Amino acid sequence: MFADREILRRLSNIERQGDAILKQLGIVVTKENSIMASIDDVLTDVTAESTQLDGINTLISGIQAQLASALSGTNVPPAVQTKIDAVFAQLQNNDTKIAAALNANTPASPAGPVVPAGQAATA
Repeated sequence: MFADREILRRLSNIERQGDAILKQLGIVVTKENSIMASIDDVLTDVTAESTQLDGINTLISGIQAQLASALSGTNVPPAVQTKIDAVFAQLQNNDTKIAAALNANTPASPAGPVVPAGQAATA
């Protein structure tokens, strides 16, 4: 009879530990889902920024083409042409600075799968 009680006590203890492990696992899954949602948000933001940068490039090129077409066959005084060239050079310079800033602040993609600290990567 004593042995049965000891077995039941140990089984109850194992059950409590199993419940605690399942609770912790639930917390981990919840955090993982939150992290994945955050990563999705970041991806959406980065994609939008890329689209905006592409839009800026398209706008600059479009304005340049329209101006070239409008001035085609027209004699523009050298001083005005110098100013026009300076405007487009500065626009391109700003675009280059924006791209460089984005690249400088964008972490490189990991070479392999991300492995939590303390765990060995599997092949």
